[in-house]
Amino acid sequence: MKLGVDLGGTKLLAALVDDAGGLVRAVRRPTGAGTGPARVLDLVADALSELDAPVRGIGLGFPGLVDGERGLVRSSIMLDGWSEVPLAAQMADRFGVPCAVDNDVNAHALAEVRQRGEVHSMVFVAAGTGVGGAIVLGGRLWRGAAGLAGEIGNTTVDFRAGPRDWAGRRGTLNAFAAGRAGVDWAAAAETLGVGLGNVVNLLNPSLVVIGGGLASVGPALLDHVRAGLESVAFPEAVAACRVELARAGYEAGALGAALLVPARGVPLAR
Repeated sequence: MKLGVDLGGTKLLAALVDDAGGLVRAVRRPTGAGTGPARVLDLVADALSELDAPVRGIGLGFPGLVDGERGLVRSSIMLDGWSEVPLAAQMADRFGVPCAVDNDVNAHALAEVRQRGEVHSMVFVAAGTGVGGAIVLGGRLWRGAAGLAGEIGNTTVDFRAGPRDWAGRRGTLNAFAAGRAGVDWAAAAETLGVGLGNVVNLLNPSLVVIGGGLASVGPALLDHVRAGLESVAFPEAVAACRVELARAGYEAGALGAALLVPARGVPLAR
C-alpha cells in the first residue's frame, strides 16, 4: 500500500491506497496558515500512526508552487514558512520510504484521469480557497519548464479596474472567483468561465473539469461557467470542448498524490 496526502489551508487528508489505486482508509487533521514544514511532517507521522499499516511510499499534494521533479516546494500563499523546502527528501529521511511531492491540483488531475480512463486533453480547475489548475495534453500531465504550469488563478481577467487578490495582483481569477473573494457563486462561476475561455482559445482542449469547493454547487454551476467561456472563446473551440464537474470525489487529492509514488500514474512531460 501507499499513503497519499492532500495538504491544504484548512486540512490534511491522508489516505491509505491499495496497489489498484483504491481507497482503503483515510484520516483527517486540521491545518492553518501557520502549518510549516516541521508541522506537516508531524501530521503525516500522526496520520500514519492512526492508520497503523505499512506503506511502501508516500505522495503529497501541496498547495503552492512545486518543482515536482525534485520534490521541492518553492512557495505558498496558503501556508506560511515555505520557501525552497526539499519536502520530498525530508519526508524520505523521516519515514524511510520513497516520497514524492507535487502541486495539489496536479494530484487532483491525476485522480480525475484515472477515474475517467483515457483523456487526450483536459484543463482541470480546482476553485476553492484559491483557484488552481492542471493541464493534460496528449494524455500526459503537462507541468511546464519549472513544474508550474496550470496556475490559472494568477491569470488576469481585468487588469484596469478589477479587485486585488491577497497577493496584491489586480483583477486575477483569484480576486474574482476564489473563496476568499467573498463573491456569490454565480458571479464567480461566470468569471471563472471567462478565464477558461482564454485557456480554451490557447489550448483547444476536449475537456474542462471543475473541481474544488465551488463545484459543490452542482450542475447549475456549469451553465454560468459555460456562459463566461462562450463569451470569449471561439465557437469552434467551444463546440469541441465538454465542460463537466469533477468525478473523482472528496479524496481525489490524496488518491492522486498516491499515484506519484513510485510510478506517476500519468506520464509527466515538460
